[in-house]
Amino acid sequence: MRRIQTQYLKEWYLKNNRKPLMVRGARQVGKSTLVRLFAKELNLDLIEINLEKNKLRSLEFQNEKLVVSILQEIESKFNKKIHEKTLIFFDEIQQLPELIPALRFFYEERPDLAVVCAGSLLEFVLEEHEFSMPVGRIEFLYLGPMKFSEFLMNGEKEELFNQVQNKFPKITSSHYEQLTEQLKKYFFIGGMPEAIKNYYETHSPKAVRDVHHSIIATYKNDFTKYTKNKELPRIEEVFEALPNNFGKKIKYTEISAALDSRKIKRSLHLLALAHLIQICYHSNSSGIPISSQKDINVFKLYFLDIGLLHYMFGLGWSDINNLDNKSLLTQGVSAEQFIAQHLAYRNGPQEAPELYYWLRDKNAANAEVDFIISKGRSIIPIEIKSGKSGSIKSLIQFMGEKKYLEAYRFDLRDRAAFGENFIEDIKIKIADTENKFTEFKLINSHLGLIECLDSNIHRDDGRF
Repeated sequence: MRRIQTQYLKEWYLKNNRKPLMVRGARQVGKSTLVRLFAKELNLDLIEINLEKNKLRSLEFQNEKLVVSILQEIESKFNKKIHEKTLIFFDEIQQLPELIPALRFFYEERPDLAVVCAGSLLEFVLEEHEFSMPVGRIEFLYLGPMKFSEFLMNGEKEELFNQVQNKFPKITSSHYEQLTEQLKKYFFIGGMPEAIKNYYETHSPKAVRDVHHSIIATYKNDFTKYTKNKELPRIEEVFEALPNNFGKKIKYTEISAALDSRKIKRSLHLLALAHLIQICYHSNSSGIPISSQKDINVFKLYFLDIGLLHYMFGLGWSDINNLDNKSLLTQGVSAEQFIAQHLAYRNGPQEAPELYYWLRDKNAANAEVDFIISKGRSIIPIEIKSGKSGSIKSLIQFMGEKKYLEAYRFDLRDRAAFGENFIEDIKIKIADTENKFTEFKLINSHLGLIECLDSNIHRDDGRF
């Protein structure tokens, strides 16, 4: 299985001031496999230390020769000589949290050595740590599920892969059908590496669903590792209620009428730490940075992965494959989920995933824009439609209020309707104002081309 992030690892490895790298992400997104693939591609001598099975006794002696002691212990245990082409990989580092502050000494004393660490449920250790974090002396790589482009790449769909990666192409009828067909498969399989690998090996929907079942069961079993016994029924109840609450403003009473808001909020926090859910905050979106205007009390949620979400919905392959393009998705949240898990990581693997949207919650004039992103000094609103049509009333209201130049809509319409650039010049009078027109460019594109977004955004401040 190939991953795009191996390129980032190569860039990290070739840095002159390379720091130890910590890979962060949910269980089973492929953290350990990514490191192994990278080592193999660069022909590095990988020493993988699983800290669930191997304890480093040298850490018990915190002295000025700590790094020397650790390296000597590793060489002795694994009967390997550490040299300039060695990649040291501390896996399951959450089992030995005292090693995390010691990473700074590898950077200060042995910057010539390539050191990577990763772990399941690592975020809980980092949040509750009582040690001094080696700030500025380690780097992070945030890893999520495999993207749609990686799904195509591993299926040897090179032509479609190139389209998904580059500037918005003109979709021919043939490419449109191929892209939609592959998108359906991704909606069912999702981006979990084991599910994709299983699909390409067996082409069996049942085998893929077996993987989904196993992953969800593993996540549920993990609840005992990051919550107290008395909290376990609570987090299980919240987790089971989430599928019906994804993609809309969270109201605690709709998750559980029996639990108070503090307990539900605590459960959501734990699930977010485990990277099982992604919080999408409302932002007023009147300027950069978007995060400075977020309201932590107004948010919606998305799941880790669309394949797992559809498993939790109880949807099988026939439910997705047999629907025509007018109703490819049973609910709009499925299209939003697909976009959300791609947008969350669009700032690059070194940045923590984040999502924002815009909401005007007024009785007489409710409006919502699905996602808001920034690029340079530009703020870009994004509307998602699950079919080939849909109102953009909320988007027009947002653009009229904020005066930005450019907006995007992703759906399943035939691109031939918009010409080569798929651009609509919108000039429309807002109903509740006199002689006031809203003008902006609306760029339309296929849902499967979300990864083309950054290559197409204009490099200006985004305002008239």
